[in-house]
This record gives sequence, structure tokens and C-alpha cells, in this order.
Amino acid sequence: MSESSFDVLRLKPFRLLWLNTLGFTLVQSTQRFAFVWLILELGAKSDVSGMLLFVMGVPALFISLPIGVFSDRMNRRALLISSQIGAFAITLCTAIYVSSGHITTLSATISAAILGVFIAIGQPVRSATVSTLVPKEQLMNAIIVSTVATNLALIFGPAIAGPAISRWGIEGAFWVQAVLYGFGLLTLIPLKLPPPSHSNEPRNLGQELQVGMKYIWSNKNIRVLFILLSGSVLFMMSPWMVLGPQFVREQVGATGGEATILYSLLGVGQFCTSMWILRNSHKIVRKGLWFMCGLCTGATVQIFIGPATSYWYLALVLFAWGLTGGFYLNLNQTLIQHNTPPQIMGRVMSVHSLMMVGIAPMGALIVGYAARHLHSLPETISITGALMLVLVLVTLATQRDFRSMS
Repeated sequence: MSESSFDVLRLKPFRLLWLNTLGFTLVQSTQRFAFVWLILELGAKSDVSGMLLFVMGVPALFISLPIGVFSDRMNRRALLISSQIGAFAITLCTAIYVSSGHITTLSATISAAILGVFIAIGQPVRSATVSTLVPKEQLMNAIIVSTVATNLALIFGPAIAGPAISRWGIEGAFWVQAVLYGFGLLTLIPLKLPPPSHSNEPRNLGQELQVGMKYIWSNKNIRVLFILLSGSVLFMMSPWMVLGPQFVREQVGATGGEATILYSLLGVGQFCTSMWILRNSHKIVRKGLWFMCGLCTGATVQIFIGPATSYWYLALVLFAWGLTGGFYLNLNQTLIQHNTPPQIMGRVMSVHSLMMVGIAPMGALIVGYAARHLHSLPETISITGALMLVLVLVTLATQRDFRSMS
């Protein structure tokens, strides 16, 4: 990537929002891990872990779309500050409760649910704000730099939390998260945003959502893409969200600090692939085929996570998993944006967002109970990977048009 790609950071409002987003994603990269590890230390099992992640993610299912509309009509800076203060306060309270020894599985679950509300408020507003802070000709660079921030957070978030956990225990992770939320709040104080563009046109959330859903259902290739994305959330993302912390703890005997290194390796793999795609996107034709090959390889690698009993073997497999994930995580956005009319892009992306946040907590709940009844974390991870592989192979064999999608 050329150095000029980062010139957009010279714009103070975007730089402040970028720093806020970096701090926010740094927290998110360790948040789910920290909550699951915490309740494991409290004696909970995989089904309880799934329930916790479910209540943490489900608020976004109801809040994301209304907040997206509010961000077009209200003061976005006020919404961002409210979200940041709320997330900081509940994380600080959780850190105090954990340090004092008064935390329970119930109170941890309640904290996760409240935190999920403030996260759901902030995420859509950040996404909607980027395009208002940079000139149109620099918007693509702004998106690229934001992508880099997300990948860096996946790498350094666990790397920051790991030493904190090693030194102070799991409460160290929550104190680090509180500090990062506080840092993010400081970046919002000097942030100046343009006023929202008010519209007198009445809006009906149900009708807007239906337009996006009708387009997705009527366009065969887009429909196939959303089905594959649903499968990746249910069979790949959810199992690792729920079972990952318990798996690395029980199967390879990793401590909290060692586990965060494994999570960092996932981010390193995704970062490497993201950089390659950003440099070579003009050379990638038939992106639908690349997308399915990335999913196919990722599902295959996931099958090999199950048998892992060695820390270094698991580290290698997770790095490879991150490499494959970088392909389908980046290309799904490219395929959607290149094949959706601009006038309904927002509504299609809102359906995409709602689908992801809706399936992820439901998948977490299902996977948690499945692992508890199978009495085997390795089998659950490998079986879900095999199910994803079957779905992709069937699609690869039957959807010729999707393979040619670009």
C-alpha cells in the first residue's frame, strides 16, 4: 500500500474518530474472551458461555437499525459520547466487582448484556460518520485505513490483555478495557462533526428493511452470498466465540496470557491477507470463486483445530485460520458493494448487519448447548467446520454464476 493511502489521517476529525475506533476495537478484540474466561473461572460450562455471549450480542439485533436512522437526525457526537461513557462505566464497574471478589455468573451476564446495549449504540454511528469527515476522493483510503485499524486491534488487543492477565489475573483484562474506553472518550471531546442532514421525508423502518430484503432475495448471487455468510457465522464464528477460551484452557493447558497470544495470531493472519488483498485487489478476478475458496480452506483448517493437544500446533493452525479468514471477511464486503445499486446500499448493508448480529448470538447459544451435550469441545469445533465445508462445496459445485461474480 502506498504511503499516500494514510494521508487521510492528516484530517483531524477523521484522525480523532480513527483513534476512537482503534481503542474501541482494541477492547472488542478481548471483550468476549475476557467474559467467557471469567465465567469459566467461576465454574460455568460451555452452555453458560453461550448464554452470556447471546445476551451480549442480542441488543444489537433490536438497536442497530433504529440507531442508524437516529444518527441521520441527531447529534452524532452526542450519541458517540453517550455510548462511550456507558461502555466505560459498566466495564469499570465489572473490573471493580471482579477485583473485589463479588462477581458472580449472574452479575457477569447482566454486565455483558448492558455493555452490549452501549456497543450497539456506538457501532452504527461510527460507520455512518466516516463519509462525512473526508472528501469523496479520499473515502476509499479512509475505508482502507479503518480496515487496517481493525486488523491491528485484533493483533494488539490480546497482546495488551495477555500481560495484564498474567500479572493481575482476569480482572487485569477488564481494567485494561476500562482504560481503553477512557482513552476513547478523550478522543471524542475535541471531535467536531458536521450537523446531520435533516430530511422531511417520513421514514418507516419496516418498509426500508423490506426493500433491502427483497433485493437480496430476488438477486440470486447476492442471496447465495448471504447464505454463505450466515453459515460462516453459525458454523465458524460462533463455535470459536463460545468454545475458544475453554478449548485453549482445557485442551492445550494455556494460561490466560498464553491464550491471548493465540487470539493475536488469528489477527496476524487476517492482517497479512488484508494487506495482500489491498495491494492486489485489481488482480483478483472471479471474486466469488476466491471467496468460496477462502471459506472452503477456512472450514478445512477448522476441522484440524479439534485434534489440537499441543500449544504450538494450535498456534500454527490458528495463524493459518486467520490467513484464510482474511480472504472471505474482506471479499464479502467487496462482493456486496460491487453488486448492489448505490440507492439501496444502506438498506442492504443494514440487513447484512442485522443478519450478522442476529445469527451470532443465536449460534453462540446453540453451539454452547451442543458442546455440553456432546461432552466434547474438540468434536463440536471439528463437526461445525465439517458442516461449513459441506455447505461451501455444495455451493461451489452448483452455483456457476456465483463463481464468476466479481
